[in-house]
Amino acid sequence: MNVFRTSALSVCLFALATVSPAQQMVNLKKRLLHTPDDRQAYKVGPLLRRHAGASHYLVQFSAPPSPSQIQDLRSRGARITSYVPDAALMVSASDDASWDGLDLKFVGRLDELDKLSPQLSTDAISAGDSYAIVEFHSDVDMSEARALTLERNVRILDRASLLPYQLLVAGPTDQVERLAAWDEVAYIFPASADLVTGADVRACAGAITEQGPVAQYVKVGPGWPRTGAPGSAIELSYVFGQLTSKLPAATVKAEILRAFDVWAKAGNVKFAPGGSASDPRTIDIFFAGGAHGDPYAFDGPGGVLAHTFYPAPPNSEPVAGDMHLDAEENWNTGASIDLFSVVLHETGHALGLGHSDSPAAVMYPFYKMTSELNADDIAGIQNLYGAATTQAIEPTPVPAPAPVPTPAPTTPSITISSPAASSTTTASTVTASGTAAGGTGTLRITWTSDSGSGAASGSANWSIVSLPLTVGANQITFTVTDAAGKTASKTVLVTRGGAPSSADTVAPAVHILFAGFNDRLNVRRQHQPQRNRVGQRRRGIGKLVDQLRLSRRRHGNSRVANCQRPAPGGYQQDHSQGLRRGGQFQLHHGDGCAPLTQKPKLLLVSYSLRLANSVA
Repeated sequence: MNVFRTSALSVCLFALATVSPAQQMVNLKKRLLHTPDDRQAYKVGPLLRRHAGASHYLVQFSAPPSPSQIQDLRSRGARITSYVPDAALMVSASDDASWDGLDLKFVGRLDELDKLSPQLSTDAISAGDSYAIVEFHSDVDMSEARALTLERNVRILDRASLLPYQLLVAGPTDQVERLAAWDEVAYIFPASADLVTGADVRACAGAITEQGPVAQYVKVGPGWPRTGAPGSAIELSYVFGQLTSKLPAATVKAEILRAFDVWAKAGNVKFAPGGSASDPRTIDIFFAGGAHGDPYAFDGPGGVLAHTFYPAPPNSEPVAGDMHLDAEENWNTGASIDLFSVVLHETGHALGLGHSDSPAAVMYPFYKMTSELNADDIAGIQNLYGAATTQAIEPTPVPAPAPVPTPAPTTPSITISSPAASSTTTASTVTASGTAAGGTGTLRITWTSDSGSGAASGSANWSIVSLPLTVGANQITFTVTDAAGKTASKTVLVTRGGAPSSADTVAPAVHILFAGFNDRLNVRRQHQPQRNRVGQRRRGIGKLVDQLRLSRRRHGNSRVANCQRPAPGGYQQDHSQGLRRGGQFQLHHGDGCAPLTQKPKLLLVSYSLRLANSVA
C-alpha cells in the first residue's frame, strides 16, 4: 500500500501585502495566478469532458461581486460550485452562456496542473497502488464520475465518511493524475492513512462564503484586515449563542476558548469577549439543527458537523467569521465527536485559512482527534498575521464563587434497613444492609455477634451478604466509625430456630473402645418424663486407649466428636448439665475435654461398652 508522501509545509503563502488592491489574482495551491483582463481565455486549449453542451468556468469580477451581480449570474443559468479568492467563482454554465454586463475581468478554466495537489510527489512513489481523494465539482452526476474513474483503470474504495462529490481511489500514479485532465474533476489531493484503512473520520465541507464554499484547490484567503498599527495583533471578539445540551455549558465554553488559545499562541491574533453577535469582527458561536438562517442547513447526526464563514471580506458583516455547529450530533470531550478538535479546525476557517492537503495538519479536510497544531497549520497562520507577540486570549470573566462555609464535624449515625430490630429465621445466615452518615472522612461499618465479627461492604450505603447465625438468640451489633474515631452503634436480635420438629428415630450412642484399670464411666440419661442413671465398672483391663465417639443422628445428619487424652478417672456425659448451659453437652474426662453442641431436648437413649479383651 502506498499513500502519497507529503512535503513538510503545504501552506506556503505569497506576500500578498506587496500586491496592490487593484491587482486581482487567484490564490491557488500550485501558483499565484495573476489573471489578465480576458473574458475569452476559456477558449484556449482542448476541453475534455464526458458530455458536450456545458462545462466549468473560472470567472473573476473586477471587485468582490455584489448580491445583484450574483443574482444576475444565476439568472443566466450559471450554477456556482465554489468561491475562489480574490473575487472569483467557479461556475457551471452552458457553452452559449453570455458573460457580458457582469463586470467580469477574467473568464477561463483551471489548468490540469492546477488540479493536482503539490503534495502528490511522483518521485516518492514506489511500486504499487497510490491513494488519493478525487474531488469533483459539486454539480457533477456522481454515477458519471464513477464511470469516468473506472474507465481510467483506477479502483474506487467506497467510504461513508467522504463528501457526496468525493471518491477515494487507488491505482497507478500516472492513471490517477490523468483524471485531472477532465472538466468534471475539480482537484486531486493525498488520502490520509485513516481514509485508506477505513477508520471512522468525518469530512469538513470547507470554509463557506455567502457565494459558496471555498474550493479545496484554494491556498488561503486574504484574512482579516489589520486595524491597528503595523505588527499589531488582529483583534477579534466572540459571543456564545445557543449551546449544545450534550455537554455542560461551562465545558462547551472552556473547550472553545481552549481552541482559540491554541491558534493565538501560534499567530498574532487576539480573542476577547464581545458584546453582541451583530458587532463587526465578532465570531458568533452557536449550535443549531437543520435550517438555521443561512443557506447551509445541517443534515442531522452522522453528517456535517459544523461550518464557519470566512472573514470579511469576502463575507459581509455580521456573518463574517461566525461558527455554527450541528446541535444534533453527539458532542463529547476527549472522544468522538470531540468538540475541541472540531472547533480547532473551524477556528482556522474563521481566521481565513482554507483546507490543507497535508493529512497531518489540523486543516486537512477530515477532522481527527488532536490537541495541537501541525507545522503546516502554524506556517499558514503566521503567513497571514505573523507570529504571536502578545497574550493570546482574554477569557470571558467568570465571577468568583462565594466561599462555602466548612460544616462543623458531626457524629456519625447508622441506620439498619435489614434485618429488623427483632426477627426470627431458620436460615444459618442473614443478609444485612443499611446506611451511614455524618462524621468526618470515610465511614467504616463493622459487626459483632456471638458467632464472630467482620466488616461491611460500602460506606454511605453498606451491606453484608452473609452474616452467620447460631441456633437460638443472636445479638448482632453494627457500628459505624469515622476518620476521627467517633462511633455510633445499633443492635438487632435475630433468633434462629431449629428445623421443623419430627420424630427422633435413631438413638445416639456412646462407645468406649478400650477401658483401663480402675476405669469408671458414668452416664446420666434424662428422657422425659423420667430420668435414668446407668453405671458400669470394669477392672483389671489393660491400658486405656482414650477415644470416645459421641454420635447422633437427627434427620440424616451426624455430629461426631473425638477426645483423645488419657483419662485417669473416667468419662462423664451429663445431659442435665447441658440443659443448664443453654443447650450444650459438656464432655469430661479427668482434666477436661472439648464441648459438644447438641439440642437439649434430644437425649441419650442407649450406650455400649467395648473392652480390650472382652465384650460387655
